[in-house]
Amino acid sequence: MRHLFRNLPRLSYQAYFLVQTAVVIIGLGFAAGMLTFQLSGNEDPMDEVALDSLFGPVPEEVVDAPHFGWSAPEEFDDYLYFLVNMAEYHVVDEAMLSEVDATDFTDEQKEIARLMLDSFRQGRANATLLQLSEQTPPAPFSNLALGEFWSQQGFLRDAGRAFEAEAQLSGDNDVRERAVNCYLMRDATDDLIRLLETPDYQHLLVEEREYIRHLQAIQERDWPQIIVTTVVLQYDSIVWQIALITLLTGAAWYAFLMHAADLWRDPKALALCAFVLLLGAMSAFATLFVITIQEDYLGFTEKYDLIGGLLYCIAGIGLREELLKLLFFTPMLPLLLRKKSALLALVVAGCVGLGFAVEENMGYFHRSNGMSGPARFLTANFLHISTTALTGYALYRACLTRGRELDYFATMFGMIVFAHGLYDAFLMVPDLMDLGFFAMMVYVLLCYQVFQVLEQVKPATHRRVSLSFVFTVCLSAVFSICLGWATSLIGLSGLMLLGSSTVGVGLIVIVFFKIINEPVH
Repeated sequence: MRHLFRNLPRLSYQAYFLVQTAVVIIGLGFAAGMLTFQLSGNEDPMDEVALDSLFGPVPEEVVDAPHFGWSAPEEFDDYLYFLVNMAEYHVVDEAMLSEVDATDFTDEQKEIARLMLDSFRQGRANATLLQLSEQTPPAPFSNLALGEFWSQQGFLRDAGRAFEAEAQLSGDNDVRERAVNCYLMRDATDDLIRLLETPDYQHLLVEEREYIRHLQAIQERDWPQIIVTTVVLQYDSIVWQIALITLLTGAAWYAFLMHAADLWRDPKALALCAFVLLLGAMSAFATLFVITIQEDYLGFTEKYDLIGGLLYCIAGIGLREELLKLLFFTPMLPLLLRKKSALLALVVAGCVGLGFAVEENMGYFHRSNGMSGPARFLTANFLHISTTALTGYALYRACLTRGRELDYFATMFGMIVFAHGLYDAFLMVPDLMDLGFFAMMVYVLLCYQVFQVLEQVKPATHRRVSLSFVFTVCLSAVFSICLGWATSLIGLSGLMLLGSSTVGVGLIVIVFFKIINEPVH
């Protein structure tokens, strides 16, 4: 081991050693994950289902069946849901309606099923079905059929009301749960508050209680409660493993930045950069409050047309995030101006962006169960680092020259807001999603820009251990941790899932080595 550390400076500039290092680190994570999986006694889903089923494809019995009565569920409520799937993937015709008559359900139930299918065929609720659901008492299953139709058509509030009416008649807890899900997807605050006070529904809303309180606080403009519920919701369901993965991902980028700027020998600079990570995290929380103002009070929400989508991504996402990160960087300006270190200003600003990314990752990693770790490590994390580093450095220069370089700051800030918004637009706006490659081009240009500024402000010294090696270790460690977590849960399927979510950004790894521009051979 001592021999390895003694030769590390030389080996860190050799390509084969970088590959070996990555293989060893990733292999350790995979081995640890598989060992944990075997000891836990879990079953690999690959042993039972095809990998495609993990991504939710259309069931084969729905797609391939020329007729569907042969596989129809025995319970009528399940049968109605089955018909919804059939109507989604097949044209409703007379043959399909005649299959309903071949079932063993009662005549009244068959009539309800035919009326629901006719609603799908017409694209609007069948008048007879509406009458059956509104009579006193409603015909059994009529509101269930109506709720299934409206839910599939996207009229979630109407669907919720129909499911409620059916549950009141039948007492079926599953139908109550469908009503709750409709209201949650619709963010129907009044209905959720009402159900939260209804004994039959309270047990279904235990996990959503804080979310409903948050919606109620927004409705009542109760800002102290909005602040409390926002913080609670951010961490309410995060498991400690996901939080640890998030923090380790941030630590990897912190190590990379400190090595890139050669700050390891400056304890005060290390402490300052660690402190501003908290400022970056606070800016992420501030962003959540601004989103509440923009979307819930001003009605400036995400749009799906080209112009509206671009406007939201640039004037919404790009502007609010870059402005807030910059605002939380400004308290550091007096200290940075006294030190008169452009390098420190660049790195401190970048660490504010890193703090923002770490906080943002908590939610993304939770929703993907850690699977998005390597991809976000390479993309969104360094995007926030780069954009904040560039705008913070430009603001530092404007203040240092007492406004003489204010035009440089204004140009840089405007360019960054536009680039950030454009990056998101290529990933979010339907008309631009087929051009997602251009998002990577925007990202790469930002990376080149921040490394160019780094080389301008950093003293021209030779790094004893290559930056390429540090980047390799950091990226491999993040991938290894996420791989270990995934395989500990679902075995070999974790390797395939994580690999499929990461392979698309493999080109960025090559780009990073090009941008680092070290004599690796």
